[in-house]
Amino acid sequence: IQKILLPSDAPELAGYELGGLNLPARTLSGDYFDFLPIDDDHIGIAIADVSGKGVPASLIMAMCRSALRSHSRGELSPASVLRSVNRQLYPDMKEDMFISMAYVVLNRHTGEALLARAGHDAPLIFRAATGGVECLNPKGMAVGIDSGGVFDRFCADFPFRFGPGDLLLLY
Repeated sequence: IQKILLPSDAPELAGYELGGLNLPARTLSGDYFDFLPIDDDHIGIAIADVSGKGVPASLIMAMCRSALRSHSRGELSPASVLRSVNRQLYPDMKEDMFISMAYVVLNRHTGEALLARAGHDAPLIFRAATGGVECLNPKGMAVGIDSGGVFDRFCADFPFRFGPGDLLLLY
């Protein structure tokens, strides 16, 4: 059932190659990734990890997926989406649980993107033009730790741009 909640295939996106893979440590996990249609010009790319393992983590992951999908439609600010997700999930999170997330909104025509992080590992971007790797490391705290006062101040949109041959790694 949990595999049904993850994309079976990456969407076709002219000029881009997308892919995702989930290898849970156990049968059930709180690992999550998704490709979210926002509008005709933008796509959302999300990765998240719920603290803990097993059934509790997988149930929170399902809640996170539902919240993310409901708040992402038509919203071009990933920080705004993560703030809404945090406000929705915070009341239902146990004190020892949290969700780390990274969420990117990509303009499929221009290569411009916005990233918001909620305590997740910083994405890496390989720049084909230079052969170098950059760490995209905007601040942000995990979902479910704070009701919104502090979370909202830390969660912000971080702009970046894809060049030809660039590769973004969310892990």
